[in-house]
Amino acid sequence: MREVSPAAPPPARATALTAAGDIAQDTLWDAASVLVTADVTIRDGAVLTVAPGVTVRFAGYFGLVVRDGALQAHGTPQQPVVWTAADPGAFDASQDTVGCWNGITFLNVPAANPASFLRGCILEHAKAVPGLGLDDGAPRAGGQCLDGAGGALRVVGHSRLEVSGCVLRHNCADRGGALAVHYGAAPLIVGTLMHDNVAWSRAGAVFAGHGYPRLVHDTVIDNRVINPEIFDRTAGGIDHFHARPRYVGCVIYGNETNHHDRFQILEPRAVHIRYCDVQDYGEGLGGMDLDPLFRPAVHGPGDLGTGSPCRDAGDFATASPWLPQTDLAGRPRLLGAQVDLGCYEFMAATAVGDPVASSARHLFAAPNPANPSTTLRWRLDRAGHIRLTIQDLAGRLVRILVDEERDAGEHAARWDGIDAEGRRVAAGSYVAKIVDRDGTKSVKILLVP
Repeated sequence: MREVSPAAPPPARATALTAAGDIAQDTLWDAASVLVTADVTIRDGAVLTVAPGVTVRFAGYFGLVVRDGALQAHGTPQQPVVWTAADPGAFDASQDTVGCWNGITFLNVPAANPASFLRGCILEHAKAVPGLGLDDGAPRAGGQCLDGAGGALRVVGHSRLEVSGCVLRHNCADRGGALAVHYGAAPLIVGTLMHDNVAWSRAGAVFAGHGYPRLVHDTVIDNRVINPEIFDRTAGGIDHFHARPRYVGCVIYGNETNHHDRFQILEPRAVHIRYCDVQDYGEGLGGMDLDPLFRPAVHGPGDLGTGSPCRDAGDFATASPWLPQTDLAGRPRLLGAQVDLGCYEFMAATAVGDPVASSARHLFAAPNPANPSTTLRWRLDRAGHIRLTIQDLAGRLVRILVDEERDAGEHAARWDGIDAEGRRVAAGSYVAKIVDRDGTKSVKILLVP
């Protein structure tokens, strides 16, 4: 059952704070912005409480470690707690530490301590770069934090953690672009969206090593592993390494790996999967392997469209011990005959000017594979500024094709395999990405000799 927590503190004040070093007594971050100027460690049983609406910015490659105490973030859909870098514009998917921060680590937190939770949080632009972790390797009861694992979050040992109604996006790690769970840890991850995270060797979104995470009505989409060899066995979404994650009501779809078997989950066990839509798997009680038919982003990637097979496909009785009352967008969690899969509950768009009908729809490339060129096509339902780029699989910019206002209607742009410097790029996989004010669409392009 979900633990009853103290009432959330009042909304954040329009002030700024700075933070660094040890937190050894109960502390409240209640400000519009908190600037972290050095690593922060919670110790001596202290509780760090973060009020709704706070944005926590890390001024460099610093992180937050919970060693002995608790972290309790009280975000809401309307006032999320945002954890990000101070200079996100410099962020890319390489192992460079510019424009990023070092994530949050729960490191063998004593079980008798108050429980930690991250509710209504956005965690973005964090990296777990090998050799630069915050675990000093000192002798302790419990395990060590895996080096280079868990871009935004790492949970080790008996640390109690609930991650509810959160978004983990644009994070990177060697293993587990968004999250790593290790050494017996069993966090609850519920109603959470993980998208566009990158791993350099294994597990685009979640790496579970010797752990038991519970994933309940989460949406795990568009994460990728840029493992260089097709024989590097991993999964685009979630990688199990001597671990037994439990899945209830999840959507795991469209995650990519270079391995010749395009696993979404590596070595799943049907007995541990209930009422989930998992691409290229579909096993378990109530399981399926069907295109979720997401609609253009209303609240975020992964919002279900009218014809989605994930609507009313869950089992409320199975998920209810963990489900919060609202979905990721703040809508009631049960709107139809049965609970919907993933982090969003479907609600029809009825308002005039609803963004359902105003974003860039789809993005196609043909021919694909391309030799030597391909044409990208998309449709706009309203005029607006469009940025269409070509990136490599590490997220590095190759070329900007469109960066201008476009009218509503059908559009096309040709990419001839040439980079911004006029040089022909090497054969391989690239990503075309279109961004407008309502969201992002992308398509993978295979350029052949």
